[in-house]
Amino acid sequence: MAEDSDVRGASLGDRLAVEAAARIGEGFAAYADEFASITKRSKWRFQTSDWKGRHEDALERLDLYEKVLREVATAITGLLGDRSRDEALWASVKERFTRSIRGHHDAELAETFFNSVTRRIFSTVGINRRIEFFRWYPRDAGAAAGEPVFHRYEGGRDTRQLIRDVLKDNKFTVPYEDPERDADLVGGEIDLYLWPLLAQTGEYRIEVIRSPFYRNKVAYLVGRIIAAGRVIPLVLPLYHGDAGVFVDTVLLAEVEVSKVFSFAFSYFHVLVERHDLLIEFLRSILPEKPLAELYISIGYNRHGKTEFYRDLHRFVHRSRERFIIAPGKEGAVMTVFTLPDYSYVFKVIKDRPCFLRSAAMTDKTSTRREVMDQYALVCRRDRVGRLVDTQEFENLRFRRERFDQQLLAELRQAAREVVSIDDDHVVIRHLYVQRRVTPLPMFMAEERDPEALRRTILDFGYFLKDLAATGIFPSDLFNTWNYGVTRRGRVVLFDYDDVIPIEQASFSRKPRTYDESEELAPEEDRIVATANDFFIDEMRSYSGLPQRLKGVFEIVHGDLFTVEFWRSVKEQVSAGELVDITPYDRAMKFRRA
Repeated sequence: MAEDSDVRGASLGDRLAVEAAARIGEGFAAYADEFASITKRSKWRFQTSDWKGRHEDALERLDLYEKVLREVATAITGLLGDRSRDEALWASVKERFTRSIRGHHDAELAETFFNSVTRRIFSTVGINRRIEFFRWYPRDAGAAAGEPVFHRYEGGRDTRQLIRDVLKDNKFTVPYEDPERDADLVGGEIDLYLWPLLAQTGEYRIEVIRSPFYRNKVAYLVGRIIAAGRVIPLVLPLYHGDAGVFVDTVLLAEVEVSKVFSFAFSYFHVLVERHDLLIEFLRSILPEKPLAELYISIGYNRHGKTEFYRDLHRFVHRSRERFIIAPGKEGAVMTVFTLPDYSYVFKVIKDRPCFLRSAAMTDKTSTRREVMDQYALVCRRDRVGRLVDTQEFENLRFRRERFDQQLLAELRQAAREVVSIDDDHVVIRHLYVQRRVTPLPMFMAEERDPEALRRTILDFGYFLKDLAATGIFPSDLFNTWNYGVTRRGRVVLFDYDDVIPIEQASFSRKPRTYDESEELAPEEDRIVATANDFFIDEMRSYSGLPQRLKGVFEIVHGDLFTVEFWRSVKEQVSAGELVDITPYDRAMKFRRA
C-alpha cells in the first residue's frame, strides 16, 4: 500500500513538473511574441511620424516582462498548490524545462525567464543552483538556421552604389528625400575613411542588420565594413523630415557609435529572429561594450541583468578586491559602494535621509517608497543620453569578508531595513546598479586640459537643456554632485531622488522688497513658496560651477538663468511635444541644402 502511494505520488509529481514546465514555456513564448509584435510597430510609427504612439509602445514593452511574469507565477502557484515551494519538485520542473528549450536560439532568454519565475515564488536569496540556471559564461550563438541577420554588399565597385543598395533594401512607405545625394555624401565619407586601409587592395564588404534600430524619432541603420582585416562600425541615422526620409550623417568611429548605444539612452526597438546573432554582430563593432549593456540596449533588460550578474561573479572571483564606499560626496538618501576597479556602482537606499561621514544635516524627508517612485519615474521617461540606466536587484548575497569595514559600519547604521549582516554573509534585499561615472565636481577639480574642461562645461549646459526638454527637472538643479561625466565626456544625471516632472515646477523671479521693513524682514516671513517654486534669478549665484569657469558657461548658456527659458520648455512639454536629442556631435550632420 505504501509502495502504491509512493508510485502515485511520484506520478503526480511528474505530471505537475511536466505541466509547470510547459506553462513557463508558454509564458515565455507569449512574452517573446508580444515583444516582437510591439517592436514591429516601430516601422509604422516612423513612417507616419507617430512619435506619441512610439513613446507609448516603448512604455508598453517596458512593462511587458513584469506583466507576463506576474501572470505565470500566479498560475504556477495555483497549479502546484502547497507544493509550490517544493525544491525537489522544482528541480524536476527545471529538468523538464531544460529539455524543452534544448537547441533553441533563445534558450538564454528562456532560462532567465525561468529564473524570474522561481525567484518570484521562492523569494530566493543569493543563487539556488538546484532550481535556477547559472553558468559563468553565456552560450555560443552557434550556427544560424535560415537567413543571417544582415544583408551583405560586396565591395570592389563604387561605394556610392553600395549605399544606394543599402537604402533600397531599407524602404519605407514614404520615399527618401534625395537618395542620390545621401549616397554621395555617405559614400564619400566611407571612401575617405577607407583610403589609408585600401592603399594595397580595394577589397572590402559592407554588412548591415536587416532591420533598422528605432529609437525616439530616428531609425538607425547599423552595420559594419570588413576591410584589410579590420571591422569598422557603420551607422546611418535616418530621419523622417517634411520632404521624406534622409540620412543625417554617417558614423564610422567606434567612439561615436558607442555614444549611440550609450547606457544613458532609452532602449532600441529592432526586429530580428535571432537576437543571439544580433548581439554577436554588435560585439564585433563595439568590443569594449559590456555584454549586459548590449542586451539592455535592445530591450532585453532582464537578461542584461543576468549577464551583469555573471560579469560580477567573474570579477569577484578573479580579483581579491573588497567592496568600498564609492569615491565622491556622501549623499543623504543613498549609500553607494563599488569595487576599486569595477565599472559599476551599487546604491542602497538609507532607512531615512542622513549623513554619517560628517556633521552635516539634511532637510530631506524622503521615504524608501518615494525614492523608488522617483527612480521608476526616470525609468519610464525618454532618457535621451542624459539619464544613467538603472537596474534593480533583490536578495543579493555576498561574502562578508569581501566588504571593507567602513562600508559594513555604514550599512549597519544606515540601512538596517534592507541589509542583513551575519558572521559569513551580507544580504541586501534591494539595491540599484548603475554604470560608474566621475562626479562632475571631481572631474572639474582633476582635469588639466582646458579644452576638455570647455567641452564638459558647455555639455553641462546642453545636458540641463536636454533634461528639461524630456520633462525632467532636478529640483536640486545646481547640486553638481548629482551629475557625472562618462568616459566619453558626456554629462549625465545619476541621482534621481530629487527629480520631478517639469510640469509640476513653478518658475518665477524672486519677489522684490519695496520698503525698509520688508528688506529687514526674514525671507520666510515675506515670501510664500512651496517646494516646487523656483526663483530662476537666484540660480546664477548657486550654479555649482567654480567662479572662474562660469564665464565660458554663461556665454553659451546664459538663457538657463532666465524665467522665459524654463517657462517655454515647460509649455512645450505640457503640450506633448517630443524632442529628439542627437547622440553624436552636431557638427557631423550633413549639409543637405
